Amino acid sequence: MTFKKVKRLVRNMSAIIFIFAIVGVIFMISLMIFLAFFDDKVITNAAVMNRLTLILAALSLPGLFIQLISLLTINDKKTFTLEKKCPHCRQLIELKLTED
Repeated sequence: MTFKKVKRLVRNMSAIIFIFAIVGVIFMISLMIFLAFFDDKVITNAAVMNRLTLILAALSLPGLFIQLISLLTINDKKTFTLEKKCPHCRQLIELKLTED
């Protein structure tokens, strides 16, 4: 096997494993929520509810991290560039606008 084939095989297998891991986590969380809704013993069990809360909080951490990073870059001024031909002399004019 060549290096490209091995690289493609590893990439495909890692993608399949990642997809199965995501499906497994979603299935586990949905099973825990299903049991919590329909079984009175599970909903009163503090350990199960704490575990479910911690899992959902851990899954929301990447989104929270992305939001915090986006708040750091919110004050960057945007620069717009426009190139247009002058209607009178047909010379190419470049306009640069910066946001205030």
